Amino acid sequence: MTQGPPRPMRVAVCTGPRQIEIQRRPPPEVHAGMVLVRVRLCALCGSDLHVWRGSGYRQYPYSPGHEFGGVIEEAGKAGGGLTPGQRVVVDPNLGCGECEFCQRGRPNLCERLKTRPVKSNGGLADYVALDHRMVHPLPDDLPEELSHYVEPLSCALHMVHRADLSPGGRVLVFGAGSTGKLVGAALSLSGVQTVFVELSQKRRREATRLFGGEALSPQELDASGFAGEVEAAIECTGSAAAVAQAVRSLRRGGRLVVAGLFGESDRGDIPLDEITTKELEVVGAWLNPGTFAKALAVAAQLRDLLSHIDTEIFSLDEVAKAFERAARPEAPKVLVRP
Repeated sequence: MTQGPPRPMRVAVCTGPRQIEIQRRPPPEVHAGMVLVRVRLCALCGSDLHVWRGSGYRQYPYSPGHEFGGVIEEAGKAGGGLTPGQRVVVDPNLGCGECEFCQRGRPNLCERLKTRPVKSNGGLADYVALDHRMVHPLPDDLPEELSHYVEPLSCALHMVHRADLSPGGRVLVFGAGSTGKLVGAALSLSGVQTVFVELSQKRRREATRLFGGEALSPQELDASGFAGEVEAAIECTGSAAAVAQAVRSLRRGGRLVVAGLFGESDRGDIPLDEITTKELEVVGAWLNPGTFAKALAVAAQLRDLLSHIDTEIFSLDEVAKAFERAARPEAPKVLVRP
């Protein structure tokens, strides 16, 4: 082991709706089977914003941040071969390994996934102690400043897998925010025609710049003639209106992947009869079962594309400003650098 980090360390903690503060506490202890990661970069996710707004499923106080990478500071016994100074990225989703879903290769549905004591705090901190199974070496050809994309890209790959696309088909991606763009990145390797549907003109322009395909407003989609002709749709916005438009756009036998997180107030009218009469398949997509290793390779392969996604960086002490910025319409991907 190396000598532990200086004391105390900083940790961002949500204490209530739209309340987040920096707390100082002793660094976490590193037990057998764990490693201590010095965080170098952590991105804000839509689920972090749900907790911050008070619409998420977490109880306060809560330490957010799960899209992060860093450097091994200390490794306990049986630390999986990880060594101090090694660049790493974190997969925050670790099932119990014992339940029915884990045994069936679906650890994302494990009831103990978010309750097991596998990490000390979230990634919006100077240090995080984690179960070594959550920590993966960063490939040499993947820059550290892109490490935060690996976890959400692994989720995007799962969404694409759930869409079960045919080569040469057309897929609608609802939302060109951070998640939608990573879905677009995953789809860029699949040989399908991707059409983004996005309210924001700024985000439509960025999607066109990144991927070169079509990016339509919801009104433009209604006038496009795509209605009833699309093989699959992936909904990333958490908008019932987007789900309804996706249902109307799908052809008979089409498939809708619902991946957005919905607030209590967003329960709009969905044309359920079309799900029946067109015999649509509607599936959810949750987290990243079995896709993290692939995401490491894909992120390295797509590093030039990922490096051109708009981002904005804040220091850890500016974490409150970072959340306010991420919550604004048309915000870029917001990153926090301790």
